[in-house]
Amino acid sequence: MKIVLLGAAGFTGRAAAVLLARRDDVGELILVDYDIRDAKRLAKALSPKCRWAMADVGKPLELSRLLEGIDAVASAVGPSAEYEKTVLMCCAVGGVAAASIGEGTIAAEDRREIDGAFRDAGVPAVIGCGMMPGWTELLAAHFLQASGIPSHPPPPSPGDRYLFFSPARFGGYGFLRWVAKGIDGAATAPAGAPAGSYFTLADGSRVGVPGGKSGNRLRRIVGTVGRLGAVGKEFSAALLLWTRGGMPEPAGTPVAVAGVAGGGRFARVGDPRGILGAALLAEAAVLLAARPRKASGLLPLPELIGRQEAEAIATAAGAQIITG
Repeated sequence: MKIVLLGAAGFTGRAAAVLLARRDDVGELILVDYDIRDAKRLAKALSPKCRWAMADVGKPLELSRLLEGIDAVASAVGPSAEYEKTVLMCCAVGGVAAASIGEGTIAAEDRREIDGAFRDAGVPAVIGCGMMPGWTELLAAHFLQASGIPSHPPPPSPGDRYLFFSPARFGGYGFLRWVAKGIDGAATAPAGAPAGSYFTLADGSRVGVPGGKSGNRLRRIVGTVGRLGAVGKEFSAALLLWTRGGMPEPAGTPVAVAGVAGGGRFARVGDPRGILGAALLAEAAVLLAARPRKASGLLPLPELIGRQEAEAIATAAGAQIITG
């Protein structure tokens, strides 16, 4: 199969590129990034099956020229409202299945339009293939229930989801930009979550960082600089990126943890290497490329990846799923 990976030079993109390049069922992998030099270096370092290309994902013409003969697109761009819809609509018009790490950036009206476009094209797509949303949806669907799994479990409410991360080791600028733009105030730690400082996002979900210096710096930078409006929030993300190396954390702090809590129970998955979101994105893209074209439109992630598949992805990434 032939797969295009967008945002290949970013934090998640690089990890996904390594995983996809190692797969025997991926015959050709095109690494696409706005920084062509990084994409080229990565492709040459990984495998002869890798090619590279430059594209501005905000421009449909630049994307569409890359999709001929492609089985699936894996988008590691985002979470970014500026690009998410453009990428997905371009894939739908080209009749190419797509997996994307974003979801919360897509408005309900746009989601309906995107779903309709993929249905008209007769191909499937899955959005929210990262840590949150992504692993949070898999945990809620397959691991949160005390006994028995509903045939069509509802997705977790935003207030039930959280993402704990180490600022020094997890995420790139796009991720920190999403955090800086979304923080809405301090929050309590969810049930079963690692100890640390937690903050509410605009949709009610929560992000957490190790306590002490990491929490104080995140609160100070975003809470102070972010008050300057849109420009201040962009500058906040840049400051977090530039100063992340100076955020010490307790020994044994995981790189990231995604979790859900509800009904007196919790489920979480720890990510010791910072590749779990990339592993989910890569697996989703391969499954969409290989599956029969009977299903079309936007598919729920838990419908594509079941409990056994989720456990296998976590195990391969050195991650552990914990319930309680």
